[in-house]
Amino acid sequence: MFAGKIVIVGASAPILHDQKTTATSGSSVMPGPEIQANEISTLLRGVPLRDAPGWLNVLVIVLLGAAVPLSGGLRARRWRSILEALVIAAVFAVIVQLAFNGGTILSLTYPLLALAVATLGTLATLYITETIERERVRDVFSRFVPGGVVEEVLAITGGNLRLRGVERECTVLFSDLRGFTSFSETQPAARVIEVVNFYLNEMTEAILDAGGTLISYMGDGIMAIFGAPLVQEDHADRAVAAAREMVGPRLARFNDWLAQQGFDRGFAMGVGLNSGPVMAGSVGSAQRMEYTAIGDTTNTASRLEGLTKGSGFMIFISETTYARLSSSESLVRVGEFEIRGRASKMAVWSVAPDARGAVATEPVAAGDHPPPGPAPAPAAPASG
Repeated sequence: MFAGKIVIVGASAPILHDQKTTATSGSSVMPGPEIQANEISTLLRGVPLRDAPGWLNVLVIVLLGAAVPLSGGLRARRWRSILEALVIAAVFAVIVQLAFNGGTILSLTYPLLALAVATLGTLATLYITETIERERVRDVFSRFVPGGVVEEVLAITGGNLRLRGVERECTVLFSDLRGFTSFSETQPAARVIEVVNFYLNEMTEAILDAGGTLISYMGDGIMAIFGAPLVQEDHADRAVAAAREMVGPRLARFNDWLAQQGFDRGFAMGVGLNSGPVMAGSVGSAQRMEYTAIGDTTNTASRLEGLTKGSGFMIFISETTYARLSSSESLVRVGEFEIRGRASKMAVWSVAPDARGAVATEPVAAGDHPPPGPAPAPAAPASG
């Protein structure tokens, strides 16, 4: 019976306290003789468990340490990096178990430790870069929108300046300084830039104070939008308030400054306002992005600004903007105009003379603003 066999004789009675737990027995115990029998069986079968080669363990440590950064973690959001690390850890644990079942013991602790350190490093890097980017976005975007709006935009976009395109009801404003091109041709470049900067600073403050978003400068021209990127139900009222401020106190301050600088002339300006749907969002390339508003509403606002030339008015308000105003007090109907790109004529309003809306659009002496008075409605041009 025992020929060619190894026999282990021992007691298994619990009262003898020769009961031990093992790595695979869980909460149950195994008698000492049975443990010895399993050990001898393992030896007789050639010790099937063996350590993995050292180079393989080192390779696994390196791979897990680089897994999260190389998978795009440095360009992804923090939650995605954490999710990737958890998935990699789970997959690696399964691989280690399968290797163990096959008789190979892979290192588990050090690779997982490398994965954890790499993930923490990636999260720290993401946090630092996001903080730097957030400050950059705040610095850049605060030049185009009121300060309070910047924080709301950052909260909505997570600090990303690439605002996705949305279709939204807005009011678009275009403005231009009359006669500035001929003026700039007679002045040194440094003086021209100084004058433009003073003018743009005054007009930009008027737009931002009214809650508008500055879209772009086009020489002495300005494009702004009200109602985006944040929704503003009163965008038409805000735009008209900004236009009043621009052609009133701000323009007067600019002309007074010109007189103080020794210039013998002042300027008038034109402002066009139009409300309607626009496509607003970030456009451009990977190197440079700009926030803008595109659509027929924008084109019409630009053409309305052009129609103010020689009209006796500095502000033209479209019928769509007029319809959205909470109050039309001090506004006068100028007439109907043919707008290029539109099938029918458009009714246009302006600011009444007593509200400083009807002033000459020809250059006037600095500090000498013509008294308010009725201005003739211009004839409808053949084209915008």
